[in-house]
Amino acid sequence: MTIEIYSSKKQHILYDAEHLSQIDATFFQPEYWQKQQRLTEPSGGRGQAFFIQHPDGKDYLLRHYRRGGLMAKISQDKYWFSGLEESRPWREFHITYQLHQAGLPVPKPIAARVIQHGLLYQGDLLTLRIPDAHPFAGYLSDNHQVLLWQEVGKTIACFHRWGLNHVDLNANNILVNPEGKVWLIDFDRCKKMPKQGGWQEQNLARLYRSVCKLTKAQSIPEELWQALQKGYKS
Repeated sequence: MTIEIYSSKKQHILYDAEHLSQIDATFFQPEYWQKQQRLTEPSGGRGQAFFIQHPDGKDYLLRHYRRGGLMAKISQDKYWFSGLEESRPWREFHITYQLHQAGLPVPKPIAARVIQHGLLYQGDLLTLRIPDAHPFAGYLSDNHQVLLWQEVGKTIACFHRWGLNHVDLNANNILVNPEGKVWLIDFDRCKKMPKQGGWQEQNLARLYRSVCKLTKAQSIPEELWQALQKGYKS
């Protein structure tokens, strides 16, 4: 990948120049793709995220950064600007790029955009869509998916060995394709960490709580969680 930056007034775009020969603001505008009938179903999540069927034959995921929780009542999609390198799109692009270069199963990052508004900014991230992959959350009602849970554990372990602290590891940020291959997505605010510190257990505990919340259960069936742990330890 050849990473370049395109800047125009208060807009800055970081992009893979080997994948896209040129890029401008229209790439990040859902309305533009909607008019061309190339915008497909929202991908889920709290933010504005859409799939784009591009004329180059590839499908992209466009995600607009949005706040959650109490801060969303103050501003839904603006963040304090303390420099491009510290912006959420820039940071997520770079860590996703590092993971992709390491051969880990993540979507390929294509571009990140920051628009300055005085002391604030808005942001977007563009990645390649993972074909035929769906959230792990859709498999939780099937208690016979022991091998899938084991594969999820193996995949998480690979990221932890690299040092990724996935601060929002939940059943919607794990994707699975029909062949049972597993990916992790959404690396906003994620960091590479020293391998000691206990953050790995915190990631797994967050995933456990996520599954319980989605299934409205107090606990995960023991057989399934043991399968995940077996895959993780292997």
